[in-house]
Amino acid sequence: MSSRNHKIERKNLGTSPGTLQYIGLPLDNQIKITRIDFTLEGHQKKIVQNYSEASPSTTGITWLNIDGIHKPEVIAEIGRLYQLHPLMQEDILNTLQKPKFEFFGENTLFIVLKWLEYNPHTREVEPEHVALVLGPRWVLSFQEERSRDIFEVIRKRIEAGAGKTRQNGADYLLYALADVVVDQYFRVLDCVEENLDRLEEALFKNAEQKHLEEIYTVKRELGVMRKVVTPLREITLSLSREAPLNGQSLISANTEIYLRDLYDHINQVNETVELYRDQMTSLMDLYNSTISNRLNNVMKVLTIISVIFMPLTFVAGIYGMNFEYMPELHWRYGYPFAMGLMAVMVVIMLLWFRRKHWL
Repeated sequence: MSSRNHKIERKNLGTSPGTLQYIGLPLDNQIKITRIDFTLEGHQKKIVQNYSEASPSTTGITWLNIDGIHKPEVIAEIGRLYQLHPLMQEDILNTLQKPKFEFFGENTLFIVLKWLEYNPHTREVEPEHVALVLGPRWVLSFQEERSRDIFEVIRKRIEAGAGKTRQNGADYLLYALADVVVDQYFRVLDCVEENLDRLEEALFKNAEQKHLEEIYTVKRELGVMRKVVTPLREITLSLSREAPLNGQSLISANTEIYLRDLYDHINQVNETVELYRDQMTSLMDLYNSTISNRLNNVMKVLTIISVIFMPLTFVAGIYGMNFEYMPELHWRYGYPFAMGLMAVMVVIMLLWFRRKHWL
């Protein structure tokens, strides 16, 4: 379900800063909170049934995933346990919040991202609000309630002990979660590319009005991706450069290397989006050229038909003047002669048009 197909009311307009109100699509699903504590040696996973089970662990790394943000009281309770700033909680509940990052004090980092999903039926790119909070030894991930858990792949890595997640700290887990979101952008771009190839082939065969509407749809979706991806370049670059300068110890030097790699991936996504936007302009030119060429062909046929009928009309006009003393008026073969003359004139003109390559 695309949020752009439904009007989202900004309920926080006029309220004091830090007021917790959910801004997004109306949902009534149960919020699911999953907790994973892990170290290099092992891990422990549980579904949180009460808030006392959600508090950060004193040993190892704690990852708390909140699947569903439509209940402010739940976010407020998580915020109390992890001492989250009210402004941070407000942004978590606001699905219209643009991608951003911000340090709250010396031991809390807040990031807003957008998960993108390509709808093959409507050919639209549907964004999902994602918020990540990094603490000294814990990570909080908040996501809208959708059909599946977008971070399931990270959970499987931790459970299997594969990869580097359990070998590193909470900052690497934050990178891994952000990397999953960025990898999804490549999958969406693959779907957009297939749509572009299909459109280009259809335009070469037979351009129609529906293709113009599809071009504008793809162009609009690329604009959505551009708004989502462009801020991430500044976010990842700032995290890898500014954190050490500000004296932050949340991000280690080892994780900064991975963040720079993530920055390269985001650059690739951004460049691909811009490339496809330019391709949309080319498709628009192709559509206009095809329509113009088709119109020229129609005008060419109509012009030839008009030119052919001009001498025929001239002959018919002469014999239709009804003068009493016309040489062929009372001639027995006058009518066949006039029709034969017209036929010969048509054949001569068609042969001449073909010789001039007008046909």
